Amino acid sequence: MIPSAELTWALAASVLLIMEQVRHRRGLHHELRSLRASYEAVLIRNEELTQASDKMGDLYRYQLLTSRKRAARIKKVLEIAMSINSNLSLDKVLHEIVHAVSDAVGFRIVLLRVLNDRTQAFEARAFAGLNRDAIRKLEEHSVPRAEFESWLKEEFRLSRSFFISHEKKFWGEVDEDGYTPDLGVRKEGEWHQEDVLFVPLYAKDNAVIGYVSVDDPVDRRLPTRETVEMLEILATHAVVAIQNASLYERLNESMRQLEEATERAEELNDLKSSFVSTVSHELRTPLTAIRAYVEALLEHVGSPNVDMQRQFLGVIDEQSLKLRRLIDSVLELSQLESGRFRMSREPFNLAALTDEVADLLRTMAEPKRITLRVETAAPEIVVEADRNLMKRVLYNLGSNAIKFTHEGGTVTIRAAAEGRTVRVRVEDTGIGIPKEEIERIFDKFYQIDSSLSREYPGVGLGLTVSKSIVEWHGGEILAESETGAGSSFTVVLPATPADASVITHAAWTPSRSVSEHLTRLTVEMVAEVMNARTASLMLVDEENSELYIRAARGLREEVVCGTRIKVGDSVAGWVAKHGQPLLVTNIEDDPRFGRPNRNQYETKSLLSVPVKIDGRVVGVININNKISCTPFTEDDRALLSSLADRVALAWQRVSDHERVSERTEETAKALTAIIENARRSRLGLGSGSMAGRAVALGRKLGLAEKDVEALAYVASVHDVGMSQIDRSVLNAPGQLDEKAWAEVALHPVRSAELVKPIEFQGQVTEIIMAHHERMDGRGYPRGLRGEQIPIGARIIAALDAYESMTSGRPYRSAMSHEDALRELKRCAGTQFDPRVVGAFAQLYERQEDSKLVRTREAA
Repeated sequence: MIPSAELTWALAASVLLIMEQVRHRRGLHHELRSLRASYEAVLIRNEELTQASDKMGDLYRYQLLTSRKRAARIKKVLEIAMSINSNLSLDKVLHEIVHAVSDAVGFRIVLLRVLNDRTQAFEARAFAGLNRDAIRKLEEHSVPRAEFESWLKEEFRLSRSFFISHEKKFWGEVDEDGYTPDLGVRKEGEWHQEDVLFVPLYAKDNAVIGYVSVDDPVDRRLPTRETVEMLEILATHAVVAIQNASLYERLNESMRQLEEATERAEELNDLKSSFVSTVSHELRTPLTAIRAYVEALLEHVGSPNVDMQRQFLGVIDEQSLKLRRLIDSVLELSQLESGRFRMSREPFNLAALTDEVADLLRTMAEPKRITLRVETAAPEIVVEADRNLMKRVLYNLGSNAIKFTHEGGTVTIRAAAEGRTVRVRVEDTGIGIPKEEIERIFDKFYQIDSSLSREYPGVGLGLTVSKSIVEWHGGEILAESETGAGSSFTVVLPATPADASVITHAAWTPSRSVSEHLTRLTVEMVAEVMNARTASLMLVDEENSELYIRAARGLREEVVCGTRIKVGDSVAGWVAKHGQPLLVTNIEDDPRFGRPNRNQYETKSLLSVPVKIDGRVVGVININNKISCTPFTEDDRALLSSLADRVALAWQRVSDHERVSERTEETAKALTAIIENARRSRLGLGSGSMAGRAVALGRKLGLAEKDVEALAYVASVHDVGMSQIDRSVLNAPGQLDEKAWAEVALHPVRSAELVKPIEFQGQVTEIIMAHHERMDGRGYPRGLRGEQIPIGARIIAALDAYESMTSGRPYRSAMSHEDALRELKRCAGTQFDPRVVGAFAQLYERQEDSKLVRTREAA
């Protein structure tokens, strides 16, 4: 059946309607999906906005917390800065600065170096977070200014500071002898142990006066601008504090010097007034007598009374001689002090001279019925000196003894040879000298008190002249006395001029000018400290590539003036060429220099070391003829090398033409103090072998060779400050009173101050300062305890005590070596380091070093 058209159209319309509905439904479904996607997108966006809002809140809270922390840190930094600026002690200021950096900025390791104007090098002065070994290494190594400035390249700059990353490989290019801490394993991006951050300390004129170096941040992070800013704030305040403290110390020092100068000026003024009064009286008395007797003679001209004329002329002659002696004394003293004095040395028999002087003195002794005794150890005691001057010394001492001895008393003159020295001792049973006056009796024009000057008239120059004469011979004059119990004066002289005279030769002046006075003192110091009869200082003539002798002791003048050695030739030339010390045990057997020993050398052993300035050899120091007649040793080499380093520093100091006079005086004072200290040792007042013991003990305890050399030097100079203490205090029996003890307790500080002008190692000063500290903290001057005391100071403390016990003192006899060792062991742990005492005992008991059991070298 065929559908009708209407049905067809109806079906078609239905189909179309159905299809339209399907399309519509599909469109609705698509639209619904689209709406759903949009809704989901809105949800996601809403979530993102919520998260962003949360992040913004967190960031705000973090920034707020960070700002508060930063404000707190800045406040803390400013509080610390205020605290630093309130302190006027330089050492304390430096100490506070490094700990402020560590605490406030968060670095475990901090180093502060300060520029030394003298050496133009940055010296390590304060530390935080470092052990003693690290501190010692940093103290030993100064950073030259030019070297430090070469590190501060623009590529390393952070604000006004400089950060050198390990990635730059910079320290592989630079010879930096510093200290690198072990920070352990570090991740990428963390602070590396070879990273370095320097913060220069700029003064107002933009000059660098020091720098702070930091390491090992607590958070391990690389430095941020905030960290650098904090450091630079502290650095700015540190500069002000350092300059204030330095100015305060200089002001205090200037005031102290001014007070001393004022006191000295007042003393000199008093002495001048006393001198004018005394000389006027001493001149007037004989002149009055002469005039009176001349007038009497004039009144009796033509008188036949010959006896009267003879008597009057005798008085005139006596008073004229008295006037001549007075004038001669003043002139002699002037010549001795000005250095224009000439001595005529010759060998003579001191025993015979003593008898000759005694014959002259008997005319003074007989009227007072004083017994005059002469005791000589041998009929012939040969000494090489100026006979007339020594006669004057003995006469002055003898006449003084007779003058101050009551009727019926005794004066004894003793002469003897002791080792390489001769001694003359003049003793009396007279009125004695008060202890508080004994150190001043050698001052010009000094009279003990007015009552004595009236009872025992005199101008007060005899002892001053005698002391000057003895010192010109390289000797020493010592006085001992007790009120009411008499006095004794001892003259100690080297037996030959080789021990004393220093000859200088000024054929050429180096660009770094060093005065003749300092070269004399340099040679004298070397000879005295090294116990050598012969010492010479040779300088390099660069134009001719030669060495010549600038100054020498123990060599003839023609040798000093005529010696020229090519650099590279002989012992001294080899040292100048290679820049290394050279020890020759036997010159005749040494394959490099084998030759017969020269006449001026009593021993075959020689020692020569270079003197270097800025790494360049400018001279050579030679020593030979050891007083003990034994060969030089490695211990001697270590000590002489230390002395040469300090000679170089002394020359550098005085080459600063802006302060030449001041620095020359300071350096001369330091060298003189060391010479006097060495003489006390050589003349029997101290030990000549302590440096050897110190070297042996230092090596036994494993010290580095550099430290051993420093220890040898310290052992020779640690007590130079004792020269400023009254001998009556040092020789006083029993316990010292509070005032005397306070004076003695200051000697480590004085010693450190005396050697400061020629010292470049902080550890040397520290050892000198601490050598009387105790393990239990009851020592002086700072009360350090245990490991706070440097090991070198602990070594010197034990050796110093051993030396004191075995040498004895005027108020007690010497202990045996065994008893002294037992005493050290008894005090180990309280006064001395047990480890040091144990090592010393091993060396002594096993006799590993003969110096530990050998008696003192002959003086």
